[in-house]
This record gives sequence, structure tokens and C-alpha cells, in this order.
Amino acid sequence: MDDNVLRRRWIGRITFTLLGLAVIFSHLIPLETVPPSFGGQWLMPIDGVVTLNDQASAVAPEPISTPSRWIAPDLLLLITLAWIARRPSFAPVAIIALVFFLSDMLFQRPPGLWTALVLILSEVLRKRNRSMRTLPFTLEWITVGSGIALITGLYHVILSVALVPQAALGLTLVQLILTIAAYPIVVFVSYAAFGVSRPAPGEVDALGHRL
Repeated sequence: MDDNVLRRRWIGRITFTLLGLAVIFSHLIPLETVPPSFGGQWLMPIDGVVTLNDQASAVAPEPISTPSRWIAPDLLLLITLAWIARRPSFAPVAIIALVFFLSDMLFQRPPGLWTALVLILSEVLRKRNRSMRTLPFTLEWITVGSGIALITGLYHVILSVALVPQAALGLTLVQLILTIAAYPIVVFVSYAAFGVSRPAPGEVDALGHRL
């Protein structure tokens, strides 16, 4: 029984790490590189310096709808919080710190700031894990969503005070709403695909400690 628990724990940790890396590198793919035939912007070849008169006399084709910049939920944050709320042993603090610090470096964010905020929230949820097991899912969703909103607001305020360039407030709010709304989906997929669920009553770890 102990070997099975240990094996499942390490499989969960490896899976969490691979999922985190997959999410990070998926964001590095240039998904907004859309050819004009697929609804992109009208591309006009530049033969040299274009003057204002040339621009005014240029005959533009019929307007084509330009795709607006899409923004996705923060899947890395959602996976981390969902796994922390249900199987905290699958997402130890060291792995969370490494994965998020790597994302800070690759996404050119202030190194360590978002990582620190996520670590604080994840540790708060980890300490409340036992009490959250008996909560209805709606209250769990509200708790996690409130934490996401709090660290997102702190992150925006800190960057504003430090005069660090950041995304527009509107985009930040849209991503915040989408992230909170996507939490049930991430929880369902985590359970259906990876078996991440709340511990059963009386379940113990490899040392006999109650989970």
C-alpha cells in the first residue's frame, strides 16, 4: 500500500511538472501569426519609403476584419490551484517555484514577483486543504476565485507603483474573469484525465498520516 501511495505521488508530481512546462511552451508559440487569407491584416509590400501622399493615393482593398488580440485564461495558475486544493502532495512548493520562475523569465515578467504571489496563495490553500474538503464545490470555487482576484490586483498595483509597463487594465480584467470562470473545467479535466480528486475519507499517506 505504501509503495502504491508513493508511486502515485511521484507520478502526480511528474505529471504536474510536465503539464506546467507544456502550458509555458504553448504560450511561446506565435498563435497570432495569421495569414491575410485567414482573416489577418491587409499586408502591403513596402518597396521603399512610403510618403503620406503615397498612402493617401493607395487604393486599399475591401475592408477585412482584423482579428483582435485574444487572451486565454491563466491555465498554469488554474492547474496549480486546482491540484493544490485537491491533491497538495502532487504540487510541492519547490516545483511550483521552479515552474513559475521559469515562466517569469520566458514571459519577460519581473522575475519572482508573480511567482511569490502564486506561492503565497498556494500555501494558504494548502494549509486550508483539510477544511476545504467538506466545502461544496461552489464555495471552493469562490475561495479560489477570490485568491486569484487578490493576487492579480496586487500584481497590477505593484507594477503600477514601480512604473513597470504592463498589459492594459481591460485585458487584465478579461483574463481574470476567464481564469475564474475556467476553474470548474480545469478541475473536471484534472479529475477525468489525471485522477486528481479530493482524498477519500480515512485515506493515509505512505507514513500512515491521514491525508
